[in-house]
Amino acid sequence: MATLAERLNAWFADAATPDAVGRLREPTTSEVAKAISEDPSHDVTLSRSYLTSLRNGSQTNPTMNVLSAIVRYFQSRDMSLPVSVSALISEPSPPGARQEKEERTETLADRQVRSIAMRAGRLTPELREQLLSIMDVLDDSRRAPKPGPEEDDT
Repeated sequence: MATLAERLNAWFADAATPDAVGRLREPTTSEVAKAISEDPSHDVTLSRSYLTSLRNGSQTNPTMNVLSAIVRYFQSRDMSLPVSVSALISEPSPPGARQEKEERTETLADRQVRSIAMRAGRLTPELREQLLSIMDVLDDSRRAPKPGPEEDDT
């Protein structure tokens, strides 16, 4: 699980640009703090020491205004990583999560599935447990291999 500091440092690394001799150079903490503080599109003033504290993990709860100002700075750079407040403060979805969500959405789009779910929601917890047991039996019988013709061992 990546921390705010790890994600922020990844953005610094991703924002690296070639210097005069062609080496990739990350923007310095001072440069970023100064650029954020001088940006007229917001009223956030960010010190180098506070940004350093965010980068090393000693500060972990910045305000939304600070996060938005940091995001605005990195959005102005050529980045390959996603740059947004949510990308900075939350874990990315695990691989396959989007497909699972699409499958659930597709399943819930079926009128019969919605009807079953709505009716089950009005049942008592005990009746829902019984319904789930019945559904498990039906599901297991559907998955069980069909018996083939019996063979005689003689």
